[in-house]
Amino acid sequence: MPKAATVSVLSNGGTRPAPHLNPLKRNQACHQCRRRKLKCDAKRPACSTCIRSHSHAVAHAQPGTQLPPAPECTFDDVVDMPVEVADSSKSRYEKLESRIHELEALLHDKSSPSSSSTPSLAQPTASHFMGNDLDLLTTSLTESPPLDFISPAVLGTPGGSPRSATGLEMVWPHYPPGLPNAELLRHLVEVFFVFHPHANRVLHYPSFMASLTLSPSHPKFPATPILHAICAIGSLYTAAVSSPPLPNFAEVEADEIFTSRNRAKETRPDSFAEEQAKYARDTADILESLGDRLFETLQARTILSWFYWSHSRWLEVFLSSSHCLRVAVPLGLNVCPPFHSITHSVRPASIISPAHTVIEDETRRNLFWLAYCAERMHGASNGWAQSLDDQDISQLLPVRGDQFEQGVLVTPPDRQWAHTRDLLLTHPDKQTDSFVLYVKAVMMISKIKTFNLRFRSRHFFGDAAVMAPHNDRGNPLDPSIDPRGSPAFTELDDIANSFRASFPAHLRDPIVANVVDQHLYASCLMSHVYCSWYFFRSISLIRFSRAMILLHDPHANVRRSGCISALKILTAARSVLDLAYEVCNTTFDVTLLDPLCSYCWFISGRVLVRFLQAALDGNTTEQIATLRAETDFLKSAIAKIGQRIPLAFRYAKMLDDLIFKRCGDFPRTLDYELAVSIRETASMDGNMVTLHESLGHQGTVGYSVL
Repeated sequence: MPKAATVSVLSNGGTRPAPHLNPLKRNQACHQCRRRKLKCDAKRPACSTCIRSHSHAVAHAQPGTQLPPAPECTFDDVVDMPVEVADSSKSRYEKLESRIHELEALLHDKSSPSSSSTPSLAQPTASHFMGNDLDLLTTSLTESPPLDFISPAVLGTPGGSPRSATGLEMVWPHYPPGLPNAELLRHLVEVFFVFHPHANRVLHYPSFMASLTLSPSHPKFPATPILHAICAIGSLYTAAVSSPPLPNFAEVEADEIFTSRNRAKETRPDSFAEEQAKYARDTADILESLGDRLFETLQARTILSWFYWSHSRWLEVFLSSSHCLRVAVPLGLNVCPPFHSITHSVRPASIISPAHTVIEDETRRNLFWLAYCAERMHGASNGWAQSLDDQDISQLLPVRGDQFEQGVLVTPPDRQWAHTRDLLLTHPDKQTDSFVLYVKAVMMISKIKTFNLRFRSRHFFGDAAVMAPHNDRGNPLDPSIDPRGSPAFTELDDIANSFRASFPAHLRDPIVANVVDQHLYASCLMSHVYCSWYFFRSISLIRFSRAMILLHDPHANVRRSGCISALKILTAARSVLDLAYEVCNTTFDVTLLDPLCSYCWFISGRVLVRFLQAALDGNTTEQIATLRAETDFLKSAIAKIGQRIPLAFRYAKMLDDLIFKRCGDFPRTLDYELAVSIRETASMDGNMVTLHESLGHQGTVGYSVL
């Protein structure tokens, strides 16, 4: 980079550049100044520009940020040419540049009829290149991303890879192959942090963005699998890149597990998102096999699990989420001192080095809980064993979000452990936020699933916790075995009923002033959905001889109007429906909700379909109208999320198929206002008349539910 030339004042007041006796050639400038296009005096060991930049970075660094002790200023080993040769080369370069400018001006004049209104290509300005791009990016980060949002700055040419509209892409040395250009990469990273609900917990935003500005050859530059995984899931929030098409249900079942079967028959090329997901998986495999950057690899796989789940790739999300939770064990993320094994082993408790800062330590803890939540959330929809026993988790719960961002040290005596007594019903105000409640809700779900998975085996071996007073030890397949009188069932019953009521006062409402707290909203949904799931599965255990009954099993039968379990699942489904109404009545874009929310809405809709089927069998007109409106509203709300999230698109199809299967092809409305009108009409003095209340007045009428 040439040094700035000095100027001399003329007699008429003008200025002219003074000749520089020792011009600085471009390859004599340091690497950092060349990359950043700054002036450089080429002083060794560090130029003045790099010294000033390092001092500024140290003075304005975030707490906990690790910076090198001295500027990283490196130079090329260049052999100086004789002055006369350099002058002649400079003269040739100047002639060539002048000729290029002349040709560009002629070409521009020929292609533009009104050259006076169009800036010349020979004299581009910074605002000409960057103004529109910055405006578009600012808009995308302050508003919900429209489905057709496209930034011209990051679109690619037809048939080619994405590139900048300015044509001035910066080529980094050692840039990882397979990644998009730096401008598009940063765009995808930004939308990921702005729109994904867990982004600011799996990664520390200030630290990650600082590392993204480093050279790709720098050891602190983000691991390649993380960037690929972010690019894959970031495709959900921008139209600048291509995403996989929505599934064609004429060719594949909505609940198909092995989705790659249909993909193998397609002739289309992989979308951008699919390519990045494959790159993330392959590069993570390589780093794991080498034992290199294992923690960052686990971060990448966790993000990749979210991508698989959002796209309803059931097999991949099962394998990926299970892999994450198992890898967390040798990394020592499931335990925290002093709760380690008392045995002496050749292998250490953790095969990665200890954390150096508070932020790094809390990032590891957040990652474990996010991997735990991903595995438990996906596992809630199946009857398979979990990848890690809750009794093997001796970890602190996360700190509040503001403490994590600022790197505040919160000591263990002031925090809760995973095995703290009454953890699910005790929430210290100073150490509880919506994310902590989200983790606790998932832990409650895990306990419920564990009870259902192990009930028969524990009953067979005579475990007193699952033995009801009127049950005898015997055949575990005996359909008369009733778990509802056992102490373990009673304990979980109390927790499920009291969980949401135990929330701190400032965390009771997930929607305040049109603002939706996504983690708190998901926690409220889980407290209702899995309560109904729990009781419904308990009914299944009573009536059938199979150890595990899926939620959509069509044979459970509740004929007594006073059935307490039927009352609970209907009440829980209506509570979820109320939450769905609330969020849809705001200006919040529901397509940005956690994918778990569409699953919870689907489960609630499935319960309502069972009662709709019962109402049709009993020919109760008022109940039919109410239940029809409720199920149709949930289906339309899930379908709206499905405009962006393929998982919700599948759930909407599955719910529609269930309605047709159970209730036939009767006319249904998707009109939201009609659904609200029916609910308001059905209310008495502000209290909703529910189906189970009417069942109490019609004790002789039987309803077949699922």
